[in-house]
Formats: sequence, C-alpha cells, structure tokens
Amino acid sequence: MHCNDSFAPHRCVLWGVIPVTVNGPVIYTDLDGTLLDHDTYALGDAGPVLAGLLARGIPVIPCTSKTHAEVVVLCRELGIDGPFVVENGAAIWVPEDWGLTRPRGSASASRYWCQVLGKSRGFIRGLLSGLGDEWANRFHALSDMSLREVQAVTGLDALSSRRAQARHFSETLLWLGSASDRHHFANALSPLGLRVVQGGRFLHVLAGGGKGAALQWLHEKIRQEICPAAISIAAGDANNDLELLEAADRALIVRSPVHEPPVPNRQNHLYTSTGEGPEGWAEGIQKIIDQLDEENRYGRLLPERNYYYAAQSG
Repeated sequence: MHCNDSFAPHRCVLWGVIPVTVNGPVIYTDLDGTLLDHDTYALGDAGPVLAGLLARGIPVIPCTSKTHAEVVVLCRELGIDGPFVVENGAAIWVPEDWGLTRPRGSASASRYWCQVLGKSRGFIRGLLSGLGDEWANRFHALSDMSLREVQAVTGLDALSSRRAQARHFSETLLWLGSASDRHHFANALSPLGLRVVQGGRFLHVLAGGGKGAALQWLHEKIRQEICPAAISIAAGDANNDLELLEAADRALIVRSPVHEPPVPNRQNHLYTSTGEGPEGWAEGIQKIIDQLDEENRYGRLLPERNYYYAAQSG
C-alpha cells in the first residue's frame, strides 16, 4: 500500500493495484462471528466480497482476540498479506515490506514488526493470582486448560487449539460465575490497571491497548506515511468490538445468531447488517464500499440519510 504522486491529489494506490481516490478505504474487521462464522469458522458468503476487496487493493486488517499464531495461518488461507491486530488490540503486527516504518523499540519476527500496546501475559497472570480464593473458582484460564478442554469449548482441532493458547499480551478466561459476578470481577481488576473485555465465548483481560486504540495507532500511521486521506471502516459483532466500532470513520455492526448486537456510542456513519455473520459482513461492507465509490464519483459526501439502510430499524 502506498501513495502515488502520479495520480490526482489525494489519490492512493493500495498494494499498487488500482488507484483509490479521496475516500481510500482501509477495513478493520473482527473475525469470529463477523468475517467468519461463529460456529464453523467458515468464510461463507463473505468470500466473494473479500476477494473483490483484495483484488482492488483495499486492505482488510483483522482486529481480533485471536493470537499471532492463529492469525498468521488465517491470513495465509484468506489471501491477506497486510497488518493484523491480535489479542483484542494488545499488539499490532505489520509486514516489514508493507510500507510503514518500524517504530524504535518494536519487536521483529518472521518478516513482521510488532508494536505492543499492552503488557505481558505474565504480568497479567501475576495480578490475577493475587486476587485470592474469592475469584479463583469463577474462571478457568484458556492457557491452563487441557487440549481436550480447549477443543470442547472452541470446536477447534488440536493444532488450532494450541495456537489459540499461545497468548503473549492478554489472558483469556472461560467465565464460570454469574453475569453479576462478572461485573464485580471487572470492578475488582480496574484498580490494578486491568480491564475485562467480553468476547463471543470468553472474557479477555488486558493491561493496555484495545481494539480501538490499535485502530487509531495504525490508521494514523497509515495516514502519515502512506495515504493521508485513508478512511477507516470497522466491522464487529460483539461487545469487545465496541471500541473498534467507535474509533473508525465508518462502522458496521454485524448481527450475531448467539447474542444481541453491540450498541456503540455513535449514530453517524453507522450501519447494521440484516444478515448474520459472514452474510451480514458481505452485505454491509459491500454497501459501505458502494457508498464510498458513489461519493468518489460525485467528489463529495452524500447526505447523511443515505448512510442508513433497512437494517438500521433493528
């Protein structure tokens, strides 16, 4: 992805494929339950839309609770070769040849550099272990589960389950207590500098970072170094995507078959899909891209009312 001065002002070329004008989009998307099916992890109806975006050179950046080990494999399978955000925004991985300068002090591995926004999993586990017996029997850390237990909870195969356990910057918990207990647990962690994020299956404990912070950090760097007019589009289905949805220029809530949609603290440029999971992702992302294409043709933003479609009534 790079800017090309041979095109009109503020035109960018994403991956050197097709010039994108003023509204050059960058898509930041959750994976499980959003781009991928919640139960089968299949791409489904999102496949053709994703392929079309990549063919146009539009970056699709996973923003997920998954680990580096998981996302590397998924990106290879999906044909995505750009940056990705892992462990609910605790770290950002960027290919060394993607066109962004590596920050001083960032780690490097396997032709990627890593910007860490949170603290280590060991630091988090140390604080959790100090909570005492009051909370010890109300959660089970994913990293402490047997391989069979992880497979039973996630539906993953053995190798994928091991990748899911390979966390470095967050602790993932299977919650065993009540919803009320969960609320009090989050309050108990706050004075320790920890926060709890509710995902589709697990609680995630972070010590810094977050999906919204990761989007803001990465997108600002893209604007400064690659494409000043890049527009951020976020897609998510759960409460751990709220910060992501609130940080982007435009946001897509993808409906879920297993829980109510998140409620971002915003109204402008907010879409809600009619379909669920990958079907809803494909529908909503295509709608937003079509809207941006239309704005590019007219050279201006269209009236706000045009940003809403039938699904908003839900």
